[in-house]
Formats: sequence, structure tokens, C-alpha cells
Amino acid sequence: MLRYHKQVYFSQADIIRLRDFTSYINTLKWQYTSHCIDSLKYRALDIKGVLNFIKGHILDCKDIFEFYADDISRDIIKACYRVSYNNKVDLILVIGKDKHIITIYYNSTGDNHITLKKELYQRAIK
Repeated sequence: MLRYHKQVYFSQADIIRLRDFTSYINTLKWQYTSHCIDSLKYRALDIKGVLNFIKGHILDCKDIFEFYADDISRDIIKACYRVSYNNKVDLILVIGKDKHIITIYYNSTGDNHITLKKELYQRAIK
């Protein structure tokens, strides 16, 4: 599986693919994996509030900071969206290609991920 992070490299073609992926995802109904629900139990104070927020949310490809693609086909398998939730935290939504939420977690609004391991991600071909 190929990993991409916007702090490392998104090509113009990736941006177009992410826009198309997001447009497609927005036509589907939300689904939640058991992992997602289990992780929410430990991370969310207001599970119902978070799920209601997500239910009414339309995804924007500009909110994608990381995505994973198939090694051969380059099809997007899952994408990670950072969505503003309130003035203190953002929601990180890891969403599969069928609009199933793999996991949800909180991130402080000011967290810029200084511990990012850039060597794990694809880079521009020179």
C-alpha cells in the first residue's frame, strides 16, 4: 500500500483523484466499523454529538492530509480528513472507499504534527 501525506507530497494528479474520491464518497451513506465505535467509546465524551455532527457533514477534499492507495492500480483505499469540530479540537476521520469510517479521533486545533515520519510516505519522482 502506498502512503501519501500532504506535508511530504501530493501531485496535481493526486489532488484531482482526491477531489473525485471525495465527490464520490459524498454520494454514499455513512457506515461505521466496529473499530470506529470502540475507539469512540474511549475518546469521545459526547459520542452521540460526534456521530450527529458527522452525519450532517459534507466532506471537502481540502481537508485530506493523508491517503493510502493500492500499489498497482493506484486506486485510493482510504483517506484521512481533518475536520474542524469546535474551537479546541478537530476530528480526524479515517474513511474507506465505501464511506465506512475506520476510526475517529480528536486532535488539538493547534497540533501541526511535528513528529511526522516523512520517510514513510511517497515523494515526488525526480
